[in-house]
Amino acid sequence: MPSVTALELAQALVRLPSVNPDYDAASAGEGAVVAWLESWGRANGFHVTRQAVLPGRDNLFLQLRNGADHPHFMLNGHTDTVGVGGMSIAPFGGEVRDGKLWGRGASDMKGPLACMLAAALHLKNAPSSWRGTFTVACMADEEFRFRGVSAMLDEFPLPDFAVVGEPTRLRVVRGCKGCLRFAIHALGRAAHSSKPHEGRSAVVAMAHAILELERHFATRLAEITRPGFGTSTGSIGLISGGTGVNIVPERCTIQVDIRLLPGQDWRATYEEIQTLLRTRCAQVPDVRWQFDEPSVVDPSFELPAAHSLVQTACAVRGQAEPDIVFFSCDASKIAARGVPVIVLGPGDIAQAHTVDEFITLADLEAGTDTYIRLAQALMPPD
Repeated sequence: MPSVTALELAQALVRLPSVNPDYDAASAGEGAVVAWLESWGRANGFHVTRQAVLPGRDNLFLQLRNGADHPHFMLNGHTDTVGVGGMSIAPFGGEVRDGKLWGRGASDMKGPLACMLAAALHLKNAPSSWRGTFTVACMADEEFRFRGVSAMLDEFPLPDFAVVGEPTRLRVVRGCKGCLRFAIHALGRAAHSSKPHEGRSAVVAMAHAILELERHFATRLAEITRPGFGTSTGSIGLISGGTGVNIVPERCTIQVDIRLLPGQDWRATYEEIQTLLRTRCAQVPDVRWQFDEPSVVDPSFELPAAHSLVQTACAVRGQAEPDIVFFSCDASKIAARGVPVIVLGPGDIAQAHTVDEFITLADLEAGTDTYIRLAQALMPPD
């Protein structure tokens, strides 16, 4: 077994804040965690490579080459977390109680990343049990725009197969939905509230648009289906508008999130929504509609259930059939470059981003064991 436990590693990582600055502008980002990982990797004899992604925010690769360049197996994790506002526990305390490790990132995904590190150290100390190249890739910016994995795929040698360690309760996942996010603006005309007829309310126009969008989500998007994935879906997560209660608002903005299926053309979906609003939302005259270019276009991915990576991982886990999940992660970008990839990690996605995030100690142990056995199965010694 590993000479250092995943719990020790996970505690150290949780205690180092790495909130993505897009969630908290005051945050320094992943820098402290990456520095710790670099020091740990060098101290334990790994080949360590940094890759600049954004100012002060780097990817880090810990690699072992044991007898051959191939097969090359990559475990992929991310070092950033979402924000800590409203948390009911100490976000960076790393407290252990009730058989759980508590803190921001415990499940998403410093706990899974710690299992990867513990597995890597075990493989380093047991070279006769495998042959090939093994990489732990630690990505920046997974929680916002996936710029870390994009940088990796542009510059780092692609592996033969990969596992993204999002918390799946150690269920083998062979596919994920994608994501399309964009802003819609209604542009009206301001006026004093004592003479509202002189203005054109962007808020009222947007109210009509929201109802049209909800109908569109429930009808048109519901027609886009794929076995295992359910339907495409849409939601409106943010709205803002107006400058004062006594002013007819000249501007209102919503943020839209569409979940994409394999084979779904994101641009066609985006253009359908533009056409819908421009043709169906004339209830408030003289209001213009503005659509921002999408801030996120994240493809879905699907690896066949019969693929050897899926079959090997299911055999390691004793799982009869692989799963499909609805959340997005780095896996789809890796898959888009032709790399076979699955999602498999300890912890539960239901705990990700919560006010009392945790991962169980049993999951940390099982995650480490799973990654060790999967690496040995994919990179046999002969």
